[in-house]
Amino acid sequence: MQFCYIFIVAVLIISSNIVQADGGDTASTIKACNRAVSEGDTAKALGYAEQILKQNKTNRDALLCKGRAYDGLGQFNEAVTALQAAEKLSATPIDHMVALTLIGNTQKNAKLYPEALDTYHRSLSLAQAQKDKRFERINLNQIGDVLVESNQLDAGLERYLAGSKLSANDNERADNFARIAAVYSSLGKHDLAIENQIKAVLAEERVGDQDHRANAYLELGRVYTAAAQYDKAESTIDKTTKLSKEQGSPFWEAKSYYYLALTKAANGQFTAAKALLADAQHICEKIGEQELDNEIKQAQANLK
Repeated sequence: MQFCYIFIVAVLIISSNIVQADGGDTASTIKACNRAVSEGDTAKALGYAEQILKQNKTNRDALLCKGRAYDGLGQFNEAVTALQAAEKLSATPIDHMVALTLIGNTQKNAKLYPEALDTYHRSLSLAQAQKDKRFERINLNQIGDVLVESNQLDAGLERYLAGSKLSANDNERADNFARIAAVYSSLGKHDLAIENQIKAVLAEERVGDQDHRANAYLELGRVYTAAAQYDKAESTIDKTTKLSKEQGSPFWEAKSYYYLALTKAANGQFTAAKALLADAQHICEKIGEQELDNEIKQAQANLK
């Protein structure tokens, strides 16, 4: 869907790991494990987790990292088993909320939507009881994600709107505005989609890093494209192209070409779209970006 703050729970885990670890070496290994998961090196992360668990099979932080690593590998049963073991070892409400949210994420990734909703609601209830607005917002958004993925768009939008009211800063506001915009766009409510994505862009321009700003422009371009406002879409997407060249980011350059190609195709400019997709694919092959390359290949197939 949209570029969300996907590491927020991981950051919370890392920030609490250091004081919970068994010792200095263990703390360093846990940090390395979490870093490996964030970087997508799941095999290395599993190695770190098992290294700790051989010494202490009830180390909660190692179990959390192990579960996240298995989730990244698509081994969802193993992930849930590790995360549930960590949840049982949780000693504080926030520990329970972290573990439950990660379990819900894995269940969502496995498309076990009823189970994910139940798990997120358990975490949400804890957050509300603790008056923890941060986790209340996280869980409302995660519930919204599940509902949107299961095509319950209005119900998902309701959760995003509720989560937006709990946003504490521009980072969180940008995240929720983007979620809301994406659903309005899917519902064909283009004016509301544009309004909310512009709000997301403005928030990212205030506080976002290059990645978040680049993605916010692309998403606004996508929303404009869905509304058949092609000139505005192209000028907005060009902001990411310009930013990517200024910052030397081939990934965002390729992604901007991809988004611009989709806009050209929607506007009936198929030759230009094919050329842009070819340029984007060339960059992806050069930098080894497989996920975006797969999306480009699908777009190319759709143009044949």
